[in-house]
Amino acid sequence: MALLPSRTGWVIIGAGFAGASTAWALARAGLGPGVILEQESVYGYHASGRNAALLYLVESDPLILALAARSLGHIRQLDHGPEPLVRHTGGLTLGGRAEAAEFDARRQLCARLGLDVDVLSAGDARARFPVAAGVGFDVALWCGAEGVVDIHALLTRYLHEAREAGFRLQTNCRVENIVTEGGRVTGVQTPLGRIDADMVIDASGAWAGRLGRLARPLPLQPLRRHLFVTSPPERASLDAPFVWDEETSFYFRPEGDGLLFSPCDETPMPPCDPPTDVAAAELLAEKLARKAPAFADLPVRRSWACLRTFARDRRPVIGPDPDVPGLFHVSALGGFGMGTSAAVGELAATLLSGRTPDWIDAGPISPGRAVVSTQG
Repeated sequence: MALLPSRTGWVIIGAGFAGASTAWALARAGLGPGVILEQESVYGYHASGRNAALLYLVESDPLILALAARSLGHIRQLDHGPEPLVRHTGGLTLGGRAEAAEFDARRQLCARLGLDVDVLSAGDARARFPVAAGVGFDVALWCGAEGVVDIHALLTRYLHEAREAGFRLQTNCRVENIVTEGGRVTGVQTPLGRIDADMVIDASGAWAGRLGRLARPLPLQPLRRHLFVTSPPERASLDAPFVWDEETSFYFRPEGDGLLFSPCDETPMPPCDPPTDVAAAELLAEKLARKAPAFADLPVRRSWACLRTFARDRRPVIGPDPDVPGLFHVSALGGFGMGTSAAVGELAATLLSGRTPDWIDAGPISPGRAVVSTQG
């Protein structure tokens, strides 16, 4: 094992989508070198490698929607390998009558961001997409640009391009503590030695917000979510769109010859490798029996859980720490981290270079905003 450098420009903690995309964007801007430290033996071990791989663009929060739309453009530019990074199967977001006006407003916002989105009646949606025939709903949003991402390939692409520009990835390397001098973070201490850096970037997922702030951690909450893969239904297509029901909160998409479901469960947990809970399977069964009975009796082949980490307002935390100079956060990416990753990395790199982004207001996602800052 080669020795880590004693000094570098950036130390990025975490090699999931937050850390990898930040390294990629810094490299793309010519702002290397740097070191990415990952506590696990492989990158993308936690939420970045266990999510449903949905490229979901029609987000209800306008700020997250803007990140998702911009990220799509970057991912399309990255999608030049022999195998596609994204299968653009399209996505159907379903709602009841109460969601009709909000869906139309979301469609108009998507159009301003260059996304082609249609509002469909239940009859039109079922006629065009048989996968929705067995689900109860009144109105749907259809976005053909949505789809399923090869999450390992995308994460690897970020890391490969970062390493090509001088970033080094070190796995099995947990950050034990930060190093401070003169009231400023100047590096990190690891089992492999100390690394001094111009900036330490906390992109550690469920563990974020604690480093250098043990007495006053940022108020970020990891929430456990489950995914289930079932046996095939009577009629299934690999090219069918994913379906997201907002009224009842569940989603599904094709996975192999079966279907992948989530009941959108959220259970607070400390940072860990989360175990599964039979209560989540019961919750899924209850939701399907109520809204999609045609799928309610499909046998479950396998299941797993991951932690999705949120701030109180469910927006990302990207920017310099308000209380700890030399520390920068790229965290609280919740359930939208993969789909917004390229734009998140771009925004982080812009702020790290001392510039102001001209395409988004970074204030509402700053670590210094009242809902996150310990001073607020």
